[in-house]
Amino acid sequence: MGNAANLIVSPALLYISPVGTTLPNETTVAAGASWGAGWTDVGFTSSPLVMNMNDEKFALEVEQVSAELMEVLTKRTIELETTLAEITAANLKYAMSAGSTIVPTAAGAGQHGFEKLAFGGEVLLPEYQVGFEASKLDSSGNALVTRFFFYRCTLSMDGSLEFSKKAQAGIPLKIKAMPDTTKSQGSMTGEMQRVTAWKLPEE
Repeated sequence: MGNAANLIVSPALLYISPVGTTLPNETTVAAGASWGAGWTDVGFTSSPLVMNMNDEKFALEVEQVSAELMEVLTKRTIELETTLAEITAANLKYAMSAGSTIVPTAAGAGQHGFEKLAFGGEVLLPEYQVGFEASKLDSSGNALVTRFFFYRCTLSMDGSLEFSKKAQAGIPLKIKAMPDTTKSQGSMTGEMQRVTAWKLPEE
């Protein structure tokens, strides 16, 4: 028999930071709270966050046995996809892999407030650290979080940015995770943290 406590139905909150930013603490950072310095909440999304992992393997075979004796992993690709609902310069900077700085101008007498983002011509794509969280309530109403972190990622616009009277505009975002080779083998790409029980009261 399964354990209903392991079931979850939750939207995901997506965060982006510079590579190497400290990860949020699983005990002190509550569900939906700011992840702290360096992390940016990208805001509303208009499609679910989807995580895909694809492996390529080499099969070892011998003449004397009909089945494959061993598989060796030769390539692994981890990608996340969602649609950013908020059309901002910051979100476009992520999706377009723009390396320039956003220049804001405040509203004033005879001047509209606006933000400017220059883009195009990049060769080396900017890298970011990416994380997302989902949450569920325990029997006492405490929000238990599940968080995924990916240490090195590139971002791209995976589709069309459409402005239409029949549909909501959104930025289709693809996130590709890459390994951080400064970490040990088996722990290079990311980590998952799942809170399984609420903390006990302090004495």
